[in-house]
Amino acid sequence: MTITYLVRSPGTGHSIEELFGTVQQEFDHQPGIRTNRVYLPRISRGWWSVWLNLRFARTLKSDVFHITGDVHYTALALPGSRTVLTIHDCSTLVTNQGRPFRYAFFWLFWYYFPIRRASVVTAVSDKTRQELINYVGRVAQKVIVVPNGYDPAFRHRPALFQTSHPVLLQVGTAPNKNLLRIITALEGISCTLLLVGPLSGTIQQALQQRLIDYRQFENLSRAEVVQLYADCDIVTFVSTYEGFGMPLLEANAVGRVVITSINSPMYDQAPDSAHFVDPLDIEAIRQGILRLITDAAYRQKLVKAGLLNAQHHTAATAAFHYRSLYQKMVPIPPVAQPAR
Repeated sequence: MTITYLVRSPGTGHSIEELFGTVQQEFDHQPGIRTNRVYLPRISRGWWSVWLNLRFARTLKSDVFHITGDVHYTALALPGSRTVLTIHDCSTLVTNQGRPFRYAFFWLFWYYFPIRRASVVTAVSDKTRQELINYVGRVAQKVIVVPNGYDPAFRHRPALFQTSHPVLLQVGTAPNKNLLRIITALEGISCTLLLVGPLSGTIQQALQQRLIDYRQFENLSRAEVVQLYADCDIVTFVSTYEGFGMPLLEANAVGRVVITSINSPMYDQAPDSAHFVDPLDIEAIRQGILRLITDAAYRQKLVKAGLLNAQHHTAATAAFHYRSLYQKMVPIPPVAQPAR
């Protein structure tokens, strides 16, 4: 059986590509399966680029097609009975609620029609599935939850906690990452903040005004990102909106304590292996960081629980679930479920 993973055009992002890269690697060692990764030729900006991507998708040949995310509309050009569509979040609908024409366009061509067309539709979390039902309606009842699996490169890296001047890691700088509140909460705390992602003028100004010691990184390799996790003491992930929350699991796997949002899906992914706060409450964020710095027993409890939690979210487990879905389309030999 040949599985073709359809990926958005290069230059759009990296997270989805890295996620399904680990899933694809799991299948590359299984008998009876051959995988391909196909990038769309155009970034999805405007009708013309979407049309060209649809024309390109129609030329592809495979036993099973798996749309890995973001470019949901390509389901309209693929054989529905052999297409799997993975949806990571509903952010496009959330951000366009005040723009009725854009909202209608994305509702129809990114969600409603693709969900109807694809034989199998998966969401990476129950939170995303419930959002799809809320936004799209009964057609989204068919959506199945297949949680993400973290990259095996994120493995346990024991290290001494630097209580006098801890290093905090923040992966992602988009507005939903809540960076301004984190920066405000850190004022006066002796620490170094590692930031992965581009910084807006507003963020840079806030860092300077609050006298935050920080280092900023962009365009890192996977190995470099893993090393940042190993080098830090605390991972901050107090997002206001997420579809899944991979940094939470990556921190669990490496053995670093995490402060994160009490909102779904973060709480759902790690109910006992992170410190949870209201992402809109700056004082709660500050007090949470201070507790992680000063309470060694609490840190050790969270790290231990995190290592156990990570065992339930491996790439092998995700691949096993996807394989069971592929088998419903094209018969392939079964394999044993990964041990937990």
